[in-house]
Amino acid sequence: MRYRIVLGYDHETRSHTATVPGLPVVVDADREEETIRLVREAITWYLEEAGASKSSRENPPVDVKIVTVDV
Repeated sequence: MRYRIVLGYDHETRSHTATVPGLPVVVDADREEETIRLVREAITWYLEEAGASKSSRENPPVDVKIVTVDV
């Protein structure tokens, strides 16, 4: 199963974060590689705990829309 993740880096705290659109998953770590490893584990844990079947994995439990806004 493939999921897109959003990676961020905070220069002030020197930490990496990852979120998963459509899933309530947020992780942070000191290195990008560790962040990616942790987000994989978090996705797996969430799907196992939610009791998600294969069909529900194909359709995330939350509708997601990615938009761009001007500020």
